[in-house]
Amino acid sequence: MKKFNFICLLILIVWLPMPLGSARVWSWTVMEIAIFTLALLWLWQYIRGQETLTPVFYKATPILILWVIWLIYLAFQLMPLPYSWLQWLSPQAAQVHAFSTPTFSTLSVDWHSTAVGLLKSLSYVVLFTLTLLLVNTADRLRWVAYALVFSGLFQAVYGTLMTLSGVEYVFFQEKEFYRGLATGTFINRNHLAGYLVMCLSVGIGLLISQLGQGTPAHTWRQRIVGLFTWILSPKMRLRLYLVLMVIGLVMTHSRMGNVAFFASMTIAGVLALILSKHANRATVILLVSLIVIDIFIVGSWFGLDKVQQRLEQTSFSTETRDEVDIDSLPYWQDYFLTGSGLGSFYTVFPYYQSFDLRNRLYDHAHNDYLEFAAETGIIGIILLGLAVLLTLVVVLIALRRRHRALNRGIAFASTMAITALLIHSTVDFNLQIPANAATFMLILALGWVACYLPAKSKDVSVSHSRLAKGMMWSMFASLIYLISWAGSWGVADAIDKEIADSLRKGRPTLSEWSDLQQDSAYSLQLAPNNPSFLIRMGYLYYLKGLTSVKPKEKLLFFEHGLKTYLKAVRSNPTNTLAWNNILLMKSDKLKQYDSQFFTALHYASQYGTWKYRNQRSIIHVGAVAWYKLPNDVKSIIITTIIRGMKSQANKVREILDHHKRRWAICVYAKNNAELSKLCEPIWKRIKK
Repeated sequence: MKKFNFICLLILIVWLPMPLGSARVWSWTVMEIAIFTLALLWLWQYIRGQETLTPVFYKATPILILWVIWLIYLAFQLMPLPYSWLQWLSPQAAQVHAFSTPTFSTLSVDWHSTAVGLLKSLSYVVLFTLTLLLVNTADRLRWVAYALVFSGLFQAVYGTLMTLSGVEYVFFQEKEFYRGLATGTFINRNHLAGYLVMCLSVGIGLLISQLGQGTPAHTWRQRIVGLFTWILSPKMRLRLYLVLMVIGLVMTHSRMGNVAFFASMTIAGVLALILSKHANRATVILLVSLIVIDIFIVGSWFGLDKVQQRLEQTSFSTETRDEVDIDSLPYWQDYFLTGSGLGSFYTVFPYYQSFDLRNRLYDHAHNDYLEFAAETGIIGIILLGLAVLLTLVVVLIALRRRHRALNRGIAFASTMAITALLIHSTVDFNLQIPANAATFMLILALGWVACYLPAKSKDVSVSHSRLAKGMMWSMFASLIYLISWAGSWGVADAIDKEIADSLRKGRPTLSEWSDLQQDSAYSLQLAPNNPSFLIRMGYLYYLKGLTSVKPKEKLLFFEHGLKTYLKAVRSNPTNTLAWNNILLMKSDKLKQYDSQFFTALHYASQYGTWKYRNQRSIIHVGAVAWYKLPNDVKSIIITTIIRGMKSQANKVREILDHHKRRWAICVYAKNNAELSKLCEPIWKRIKK
């Protein structure tokens, strides 16, 4: 049974990147359930006395405490707090929640996304802990390292073959953007590059651990025999695997992925040579050969020149990532202490998005440091930074003090992987991809194992007191709850996708609507605060209202839809789509121009600044209700029209002309030079 747990861990390592980097709800649900189930099995065996705590687990207590504090902090972001506390801790979050005049509110402005982030973080920490507990021998440490190497090898070979054949673009249309580039089983080439760099780090560490093995040759015959032995040896096979992974890395054409690989290998190599008491000439030769062969031979055959060309052509004028970083700085400033809530970037960032990034959706910041800082504040970034720096110190200690070659090799691998991710994270979001984040946590744990794994396997056994048994059963129950939590959200997402697919086929019939409404209600039972599900339910009520014949029945369904949209914005006040739907429902269907209408108009304009659909809705509503709007609200409409003229001028003219409001709006804003393209003919006629 002990071996079964470890075999499951190896399978999990290889599985993580397979389903699109585990970056879809169903795939990260599988990841979470697998990790929690594995932990449940280990805990059950521990309760029965079949498993024991390891020395590494006790030595890793400082970082485990840090991870627990991190999880508690994320739970604190979800905790309803008195509104006066919220105003003190996060004035911006309090301002965002203010529309509902709350008595209690959360630090997170997107409760569901933060809860999703908490569940993922729990799975990462449990995986880290399981690695400390299950990797308790040198053989197991080697097996885990080889599992990572084989996983990286598969990704490199698959990515290369799919790129050269073009087969995957037939089945994955979302990869069409990356045609001619290796993406492996990931969607984004940069995330494949990040994953390959981590696997390459472990492979190079394994190769370093095998240096110096064998007997020295004194004659030519011994040298020739030694040469053929080396060619046929596991070392040569491992070196071939590394070459294939480098080919895959180069074929991603990821600029920072390749830079991070070669830079981290150089930095880790220098640190290893300085710190290691056992460094020899073979280590230097290996590192130099890796750089020379991979750059000048492999790179010249498989497109490193294209990577170089992309680096040379990179400039501030051609890149938008630097503009996202610039726009993210005031975002972080507003949520400086506690953040806007883990996972909330994609709904909050549009408020800060500039004209240069108009109508582009940024789910992530393309900079892990800024995204974590904005979402979790200075407190969160300090906690994460301390965990990584503490691990880096530990692996450097291992490089200095450990005598066993395998331990030093894995310590080198952890050093290189940490350095590479620290470099790559400046321009990308690898740590937002579950497969990469989980693999990084695994490698961090391997660093602790490399430092503290005893030369002889020994487990630390303790007698179970009544209190300890109670705690273990509590943990057992908690894991069961986490499995059910992850599973219910995964099932709810699958149901919602079926509903979305049905709605794309056209307006549902009466019987179809009833089935869809029941399915939607069930998905909301499984995930009550998911704003996307609430918006879907509101849309179903809207469709039912459109098809209803009786006026009272029509009004009733529209009001049900409005209530559902309002519930969505209470869960996520920065959700532009929900505010947009409230705005249209109040204006077009209910003809209610009250405080809720004006609040929806205000929030929709703030958090959908450059979204085409949002601009059209606001301009449409403003044109319909123009004579019913107070002057301060009219200024919102004018501002949106100005933005729309910069991005979709023809559509703005079409909407205003359809409602015959261009004249009224141009007269109202007759001194606004920014509307000259729209209003110049009208102003000239007025002057005449």
